[in-house]
Amino acid sequence: MTSVRVPMLAALLALVHVAGAPSAHADIGCGQPCRGLVLQAQALEGRARYQEALTKYKAAEQADPTASIPLSLAAGLVLKLSTVAPQDAAPQLRDMSRALAERAARLEADDPVAQEVLRMLDDPAPSPLHQPNARAATLMAEGEAAFARQDLKAALARYEATMRADPQYSSAWVAAGNCHYVRRDWTRAEALFRAATVIEPHNAQAWRYLSDALFYQDKRAAAEAMLYKAIEADPSQRPNWRKLAQYRAGAGMPLSSLGLRRGVRVLENADGNYVISLDPQTDAEKTPDHAFRLALGMTEVALRTDDKDRRKSAFEIELESWRQALKIADEAEAKSGEGILDPGLLQVRALAREGQLEAAILLLMFRQAYRPALQAWIAANPGGVKYFIDRFGVQP
Repeated sequence: MTSVRVPMLAALLALVHVAGAPSAHADIGCGQPCRGLVLQAQALEGRARYQEALTKYKAAEQADPTASIPLSLAAGLVLKLSTVAPQDAAPQLRDMSRALAERAARLEADDPVAQEVLRMLDDPAPSPLHQPNARAATLMAEGEAAFARQDLKAALARYEATMRADPQYSSAWVAAGNCHYVRRDWTRAEALFRAATVIEPHNAQAWRYLSDALFYQDKRAAAEAMLYKAIEADPSQRPNWRKLAQYRAGAGMPLSSLGLRRGVRVLENADGNYVISLDPQTDAEKTPDHAFRLALGMTEVALRTDDKDRRKSAFEIELESWRQALKIADEAEAKSGEGILDPGLLQVRALAREGQLEAAILLLMFRQAYRPALQAWIAANPGGVKYFIDRFGVQP
């Protein structure tokens, strides 16, 4: 059994705490009594009383069946439990977490917690952020528990102690800044969020929160600029894109959602062989869309099988898989006159024809395993994130 060293509760609650509303729990998407039950569940979770927390989330769901947040927060808790469960129980917990998150997303497509849980499930690679030492992790958990029960004074004291215990743990600076943020002390919040970006420039949450603090000081241009930095830091975090889309919509430059469902995964069995898993909900068999996804999976299997020494990076395999599958789809369409219809797949094909397939995968389909390729692309294309967004007006 392994231990969780980075508190997941902080990451998930933060999506609720700072989502554009300057109060600690103002934007929980349900009314009373659902809201009160969610707050009780969060407090129980912060004190590691997980079964009781799940019971409260279930009660909140029953109190407001139209609200997504009880389901998405429960999904996050189950995902956290899967990381410390015995190996034979972890898959079932991950399946449960996915089912809860997908139910939440059906109720509210933009539920940020549901989107983050699904991202974590689809991208199990470890976070690139600094892992706190044992003392810092304990203090951070205590701070989370205090924040969940809205005791900001106690939470801030614990977060500041965390900062002293592990100065490289940038998430502690973010958490401390969040305490000032919910008190509307934008200047102090800005200073701490900015410090976090210096400690770890790839802390996307720090950049996004810095954007929020600048926004409430009427520094709109600077706030928007920080969102591009947030996307550079981690393109997979949907709240960064959603916040940027709000800015751009207000300026008459809206972003359209790619809405891509890859629809196929390649899994490696214990014997080292690869298996293609197609999403049965994506499309029916014997359609061009299904054929494309099958070609994508088969191409990936062939590439990974040939790469016996594992010299190719995950990004190189993904990029080549898309190139070959798109080529196969174009050839099939030329022969039959029938082409892919899925809007997301069509958008990716259009970007590929513009010579932007590499950027599209890095920015719109990012996985942590692609990080070296992302950093190389950003270094070779200064301002490339903003250019891509300005030119194509698309988000994940």
